[in-house]
Amino acid sequence: MRAILSLLIILAPMAQSAMAEETYADPKALVQAIYDGYKPGAAKGDPTVHYSERLKGIAQLAADTGTGATPALSSELEPVADPNFNPFLPDDNALLFDLVISEPMRLDDRAVVTVTYHNFDQPRLLSVSLVEESGIWKVDDVASLGSEVPWLLSWALAADPYAM
Repeated sequence: MRAILSLLIILAPMAQSAMAEETYADPKALVQAIYDGYKPGAAKGDPTVHYSERLKGIAQLAADTGTGATPALSSELEPVADPNFNPFLPDDNALLFDLVISEPMRLDDRAVVTVTYHNFDQPRLLSVSLVEESGIWKVDDVASLGSEVPWLLSWALAADPYAM
């Protein structure tokens, strides 16, 4: 009996990993899984685990070198430059409603998914660019297109376009 329990304990993480990869075999499923983490009572994870190798490299370079956007006078862009910035929910507190995740527009190993939601009374419109890496969909970039100051995550991590 102990041998069976030991085996189950050893195999459980591997099974969870396999299920996670299956879940993200579709671009919309990945984006849905990201936003499932913002439901009440859900454990919030690290958004960078869903980043592509390219986007992880940009975020790591920004963290290592301290480069990134310099604070703008209005400080509206300041949080975007932080390598730990959460592009999927850029607010400190979350009360999401009216969440709509579009069907992906695909072209070969690339896809774009549009996300709209309200957080409290703030409307958000995001465009999530995804890339397929080894059969798994990953987030390659995020653009905020709503009424707030627009930003592109990879660009904001690399330079402040408003300070130029």
